[in-house]
Amino acid sequence: MKNLQLLWIGQFVSQVGDAFFMVTLPFLILLIGGENASSNTGIVTFMYFLPFLIIGPFAGALVDRVRKKRLMLTADILRAGLIVTLPLAAMGGCLSWPLVGGVAFCLATVSSAFVPARDALLPILADRRSLTRVNAWFQMSNQMAMIVGSLSVALLLGINEDSTKAALASGDMSAEIARIVNLYWVDGATFLVSFMLLLGIVARKDHPGRMRKTSALHDVREGLSYARRSGLLRGILFITAVDNFFIMGPAIIGSNLLIFKTYGLGASYIAIFHAVLCVGWLVGSVIIAKWGTRWPKGKLIIIGMIMDGLTFIPFFWIRSFPLLLCAHAFHGLWIPFIQVCRTTLVQEKTPEEMHGRIFSLINLTFVGCTSLSVLATGLLGNALSETGGPPTIYLIAGIGGGVCGMVGLAFTQLRRSR
Repeated sequence: MKNLQLLWIGQFVSQVGDAFFMVTLPFLILLIGGENASSNTGIVTFMYFLPFLIIGPFAGALVDRVRKKRLMLTADILRAGLIVTLPLAAMGGCLSWPLVGGVAFCLATVSSAFVPARDALLPILADRRSLTRVNAWFQMSNQMAMIVGSLSVALLLGINEDSTKAALASGDMSAEIARIVNLYWVDGATFLVSFMLLLGIVARKDHPGRMRKTSALHDVREGLSYARRSGLLRGILFITAVDNFFIMGPAIIGSNLLIFKTYGLGASYIAIFHAVLCVGWLVGSVIIAKWGTRWPKGKLIIIGMIMDGLTFIPFFWIRSFPLLLCAHAFHGLWIPFIQVCRTTLVQEKTPEEMHGRIFSLINLTFVGCTSLSVLATGLLGNALSETGGPPTIYLIAGIGGGVCGMVGLAFTQLRRSR
């Protein structure tokens, strides 16, 4: 139990810092991106997710070959060093959107190994405990961290609508930019805290995978072959890919365009927008932790995906910010139905020695399609800039995501998985 507690606290702290970066990254590019700020925002966010497309499967093969704790410790140190380059660049007067994109790319490269290592370490630390509940509790760590991090961003930046509007009117965004990048000092510190807590974990069963004479490329092919033969994994990977293409671009880029352009509000309001999403997300995680073991996990994933899409559709008509927050919280409630159940199914239904590769494939699918989605959303935001684009983006996303969830019913093994 102590090991799980240390990992949970470490994840909570580092994810609070992550919230500082992820909440403000798109808005920062909107401020420094120049005339094509919307497209450049999509490009930078695409660069953040691109490494998962390129090296994701190889990262999974690495996880199956080395000690997972050691890999996570190395990742935390590297991420701490990378994130503080942005405030240092701002102090030196050389901050630019390509630089931010480069740092985002490197951060994601390191994280592409950290995430599957963490998911593969959880069953080792949990022993015989219910993985559904353990995964739900770790999902709650993410949501609570996003709530704390997002609200901290709002408080530190100041909930001042007039300052953003004054900056927009004058065209001088330097003060707004400086306030955002200084938050990244905190982000770097949180990775160091996570590192110290990971040092305290004793994982006696965390051994490197069996020594292989095969190459990493062979291991990647082995993981792909297993996924291709598994009807369950085929269903999970397919609907994850399509759902994320429709949903994640609007969730990441569209939210900034919506708050900034449709509502005329600043970064602190975007932080609040993300915080209420995580409140709903947290409630959904509590529901899954309490009752999820009684319900078929496959059907919960499908229901979650259908609602994940349909709950975006009302954004097309809403023009009240408080009402928008309520709708966003309700949208967040359904996300754990997908994520917790998907993680648990993989941990329970696939061989332990392949967990690193399978989780990397899921991350590859999730983040790869997210990268394409944010790029498409950024370009679509520019194309629709004169016609009230952000609400239209959410309407398209909601219909597409809802239909994707319904298609999931066609995958028999997924639908029947408990």
